[in-house]
Amino acid sequence: MDIHKKRQFIHSHLHQVKEPDVNEIYEKIVTSLNDRKIEESEEDIIEDRLTDHEELKKEIKNWRHSK
Repeated sequence: MDIHKKRQFIHSHLHQVKEPDVNEIYEKIVTSLNDRKIEESEEDIIEDRLTDHEELKKEIKNWRHSK
């Protein structure tokens, strides 16, 4: 089954799942999303895609003055 069909299946049957299982599924999804954020952050570090702190502060000051 492809990912689209799996998502449709989950979505259409989720109302039938009892609370303990919903809690477990929820925790797995949250953990997976958090892991993905960590992987993206590590990838940014490896690829040197970081914003200098001073540059970020300057940019934020510009945002405040542009209101």
